Amino acid sequence: MDRIEYKIEIHISNKIHFYNFMKKKKAKQIFNSRTINSIYFDNSRLEMYYDSIEGISPRKKIRFRYYGNTKISDNSNVNLELKYSKSNIRSKYKTKVHDLYKYLNYGYFDSQYGICYPITLVKYNRNYYKIANFRITIDENIEFINYNKFKLKKKLVSINEFIVEVKNNNLNQIDNLQKEFPFQNVRFSKYCKSIDNLITY
Repeated sequence: MDRIEYKIEIHISNKIHFYNFMKKKKAKQIFNSRTINSIYFDNSRLEMYYDSIEGISPRKKIRFRYYGNTKISDNSNVNLELKYSKSNIRSKYKTKVHDLYKYLNYGYFDSQYGICYPITLVKYNRNYYKIANFRITIDENIEFINYNKFKLKKKLVSINEFIVEVKNNNLNQIDNLQKEFPFQNVRFSKYCKSIDNLITY
């Protein structure tokens, strides 16, 4: 399903200010917070990373996602997600992973990017809210972990930002979204941020 997505990057020092904004808007928590783990795949040339950096549209990301503070080997509920982006429009295909170690050890074949390998693990806490007909997720305590040492030198990096994503399935709501949330929209990719923080040139 396509949806509009509006991202806001906020430094941790402005966290209280943003939550005060949420309180004034009478935001309601709709799910319990949880830990999200995403293992991002890319080919040997990191083409998905560069396509995202350059703003190529449409573009794609491939990731394994699972939940909780467990290792992927201890978690049988792992999803393969293919995420497509075009401007502010996002769509996602999701399916259960049945050959987990095959993909982790030998890669995932993509018709556009060829053989893609697990590159980085992004871990964070996500909180879920709703304001009117907009869904808001707030991601904090973000960690970037070098998954397989592929072209990366650092092992783990934490950042002092938290990321707000505002979503709506009505593609005609983009103007209302920007009025409801008077913050600067940013292009933010956790995968790209992980590469930027873990790679050494």
